[in-house]
Amino acid sequence: MNDFNQAIEAARRKQRLMTLSLLAGFVVIVLLIMAVVFASRGTRIEVLPSEISSQAQVSTERGLAFVIYGHLYSLSSVAEIKAQAPGFMPTTQQVSHDDFGKVTTITLQPLPGELILTSSANTDETSWLINDDIAAVASTFQKTLEAGEYAITVSHPYYETESRTYSVDRGERIEEQIELTPIERTVTINSTPKGATVSIDDTEMGETPLQLSLAGGKHAVEITKPGFDPTLDEVEIKNTANDISRHYQLSPKSAGVNVSVSPAGGTLMRNGSPVAITAKVNINAGQKTTLTYTKPGFFPQSHTLTLAADEQRDIKFSLQKEMGEVEINATPQATVTINGKTAGQTPLKLSLHAVAYEIEVSLSGYRSVTKTLTPSAKSPAKLSITLLPEKKARLLEAPRTYQTKAGGEMVLFTPNDKVLMGAARGEPGQRANEFVKTATITKPFYAGRHEVINAAYTQFKPGHNGAGNVPVTSVSWLDAIQYANWLSRAENLTPVYGVTGGKLHSVNNNADGYRLLTEAEWEWLARKAGRPSQTQFVWGSNKTLPPKAANIADESSKGSVSTFVPRYDDGKPGIAPVMSMQRELSGLFDMGGNVSEWTHDSYNLNVPQKGAVFPHMLDTKITGMRVVKGANWRSGTLTELRASFREGLVEIRDDLGFRLGRFLYGGNE
Repeated sequence: MNDFNQAIEAARRKQRLMTLSLLAGFVVIVLLIMAVVFASRGTRIEVLPSEISSQAQVSTERGLAFVIYGHLYSLSSVAEIKAQAPGFMPTTQQVSHDDFGKVTTITLQPLPGELILTSSANTDETSWLINDDIAAVASTFQKTLEAGEYAITVSHPYYETESRTYSVDRGERIEEQIELTPIERTVTINSTPKGATVSIDDTEMGETPLQLSLAGGKHAVEITKPGFDPTLDEVEIKNTANDISRHYQLSPKSAGVNVSVSPAGGTLMRNGSPVAITAKVNINAGQKTTLTYTKPGFFPQSHTLTLAADEQRDIKFSLQKEMGEVEINATPQATVTINGKTAGQTPLKLSLHAVAYEIEVSLSGYRSVTKTLTPSAKSPAKLSITLLPEKKARLLEAPRTYQTKAGGEMVLFTPNDKVLMGAARGEPGQRANEFVKTATITKPFYAGRHEVINAAYTQFKPGHNGAGNVPVTSVSWLDAIQYANWLSRAENLTPVYGVTGGKLHSVNNNADGYRLLTEAEWEWLARKAGRPSQTQFVWGSNKTLPPKAANIADESSKGSVSTFVPRYDDGKPGIAPVMSMQRELSGLFDMGGNVSEWTHDSYNLNVPQKGAVFPHMLDTKITGMRVVKGANWRSGTLTELRASFREGLVEIRDDLGFRLGRFLYGGNE
């Protein structure tokens, strides 16, 4: 064998060895793969819903893995598989090493169906309902639906309603056009007068009275008759309406009047009815028509005319000014103002334009009177006015009683009286500080029906404690006047007391705000108001107390007070709710007992000058000690029960409260 042949033989042996080596390697790899497969035990893939499991296809998407007969075998730590079936959406899912050898479930979601419907109406007024619920209002209905059965209703105002049922499968697309049936209704047309020509949608249909059938929709109606203006209307035929009836009142053909007016701004009437003033005013041709122009302060003017159809005429209205005589008298003589301008003093005679005027009659110190007056040329106008002094007018307007914003009731008193304060030296129980003096009570003032109660005081000072309907106690004189100022501001009244930094620095005698009663007012209310003559006690001059006359130290107070009134029992051993006792002769409650009361006045021991009469005004002294009046539930002696009893105090007490007062108008008025 030559060298060439030896080389060829050697190459052949080498090729056979290589082929055998590759074949051996492939067999080894296959054996390794089979070993891994059997070692991994396989992961069963379950596709839901169960009814499609036989149709489902499962394949690997990622990882060194494959699926054999519904089992996943993977050489990777994570594999991604994909499941799909007809009518369902494909789904991918990862399977990790921890899931190998177990069951992996893949749930497929059904593909929706699609329903596309159009109606022969082909307008956006078509309503589409699914199972009686409105789904769309459009010419075309397009909806993605889950597999199932659906009741579809098609509604259009000009067509009969159509209902159909559709069964939609998974992934199914249904397209259909629905033919709707047009509706028809009977239309009856009448007119006054009869015999008018009726045209529907520009087509002549006959004469009135007329009955015809019209299809659903909007129809233009025209009614014409010689000698009358055409009448235009629109009739809409809907499936929600029954047969339709129309009656038309025809208007005769009009003529035109060109109107000009002087002065401008008046009212134009056509046969008694107002019409707009325009360049041309229409009237019925062949009929008598009256045009009237009026304006306040002028004599009216009228024109009566009859015009043929389409005739035009010019009319001018020129009104004459109306004047009237006015006579104004007033008692006392006063100033007259007309529309804000001074016209003179009463008595006053004027000639005025016959329009409405605002006439005011005024005089300093008197309540002004305003009247509205329209003079007339037919007869003179007379105004006779009696002016009231401002005080009297305010008094007449003032309520006899009213509720404060804090809840207390105020009672109005209008005295013109005197009160003899204090007590003579020989009066049993009299004390040396009860100086006899005369005080006038002449100004209208309000007094509290009862003492200020805790419920009212707590609104001013929220931290204060005490039963709501019981008089407030343990408050200082300064506390009391600050409450009065607070309530004055709450009701837009002028405060009486000037208080800064917790100290009184001034008293405004002319203020109409709340204050404490003066000592003179207190004694007048307790001894003279509502009585034929002045009394010694709140209940009268008899030392024997009537039943329920006052809450004082009585039989029920034994053991809690040092002195009590024997054989008298008011049923209240201590402080009582306000108005628990009988109403007093003044109309007020509890001045004779329950709690003593701070008054406005400063306390002093100055003996009054003999014969002096003290005016009804406020004490303006800035002192610490103040007068306290009235008995309380601890009072059991004759001295304390008398209405003239007085004390001078600075400190607070648990049996001492206060009652409000106020001038109707300022104290200096």
